[in-house]
Amino acid sequence: MAEMSPGDKLIKIIKLGHLKMAKVMFLIISAIVCIVIFYANTNIIGRRSLFALFLNNRSEPVGGGGFDDHTRIIVENSNPTLPLANAYASSSTEGNRKALAIKSLLIRPPTSKTGALEIFNITGSQTSDYNIFVIYTKENYQLHVKFELFAHSLLKFSTPDVLLYLHVLTDEISAHSVDQMLEKEVRRYRRAIMYTLYNMRLCAERVVDIVNSMTPYFSSTPKSYYSDSLFFLSLGLHRIADERMERAVLLDCDIVFRADVRLLFAEFERFSKENLFGLAPELTPVYRHILYRYRANFPNTDFGSPFYMSPNELYNLVSAETHTHKMRKSEKHLRHGYPGLNSGVVLLHLTAIRHSRLYHDQLQETAIRKLTSKYMFKGHLGDQDFFTLLGYEFPNLIYRLDCVWNRQLCTWWKDHGYSDVFDKYFTCKGRIKMYHGNCNARVPE
Repeated sequence: MAEMSPGDKLIKIIKLGHLKMAKVMFLIISAIVCIVIFYANTNIIGRRSLFALFLNNRSEPVGGGGFDDHTRIIVENSNPTLPLANAYASSSTEGNRKALAIKSLLIRPPTSKTGALEIFNITGSQTSDYNIFVIYTKENYQLHVKFELFAHSLLKFSTPDVLLYLHVLTDEISAHSVDQMLEKEVRRYRRAIMYTLYNMRLCAERVVDIVNSMTPYFSSTPKSYYSDSLFFLSLGLHRIADERMERAVLLDCDIVFRADVRLLFAEFERFSKENLFGLAPELTPVYRHILYRYRANFPNTDFGSPFYMSPNELYNLVSAETHTHKMRKSEKHLRHGYPGLNSGVVLLHLTAIRHSRLYHDQLQETAIRKLTSKYMFKGHLGDQDFFTLLGYEFPNLIYRLDCVWNRQLCTWWKDHGYSDVFDKYFTCKGRIKMYHGNCNARVPE
């Protein structure tokens, strides 16, 4: 074999070097991809723990708040002087909340820019007229970002002299992030807030019978995303909230405020004596899709129709209340279609719910089977499906909240067979007060 010339040897060495460099670059790129996937699909606390290995030279303040040593002052067994509503007198109701609660705190902003937050441990006997429930569990990066924007906008638009009470249904891991996010926003906007963290697992046990009745009719498959008990908690929230709490709102954590939440609570003043809940219309044709068999049998029904309709379309709708399938020519109150309801924002008159025999009867499996059979209904959206049926069969039970309080942004159905009618459903007239970034939709700036 002829010996290689020095030039050939040099070329071979360069090729081998390029090959080795390519392998190294491939390994580096693969590692970066793995890190990105890990970052996007693990909870915030897990990532923070890993990063702490590289930051062990930094001390963390007492309480794990993640801020400097002058950020948090925790006062045990305190009696804060902020204006609170009257204390609940019943020891049994306080025990009910304590049994479910991980902890209850009041955070007050510092008195100066460089001062420390004041954080008080409070008892279950203290409350507010503005009770806001939100579910934040099974934390991941996307959920963390949503809740951060939720808390940010809530305090940004709130009135300084109104004390809000946030009730967060969570788990022990996710709870740490709630603490940090709320402390950050209190410092930023100098708004005080009370909040209680509830054990999600214990809360779910309070509504297990409701979940068992609902799941076969309003979940696509067992153990699917919406079959989880947290998507039926709204139907039994009166069992979780303090027995003396009269009113509350339940919000998805992908809600972004553009107005003071106090104005949302003012909607309770418009409730009739029969109204138990308040929900805004669904802004997609999802129920037009689910009700295709029912609408084929009754083509003039308003069930599954867009909220905004022309006078001619409204003229030909049948009576949802009597279900006689006759023209609704003489019914003056009929001004909109019924596209279904969206449960991203739910107003709950808890006192009325607790005392409503009709509502509790409808939670039974036999009543649910009868209702779904009547409308040939097989849903997959959890509590929202039940509210939609309940509001159509018993319209007096649900107050129609304006869409500006739940301006949904999901456009999934536009690209899945309903592009010709989607815009009719998606329309919401008026100045938007709360955006709902469902389907991971981006909220307008």
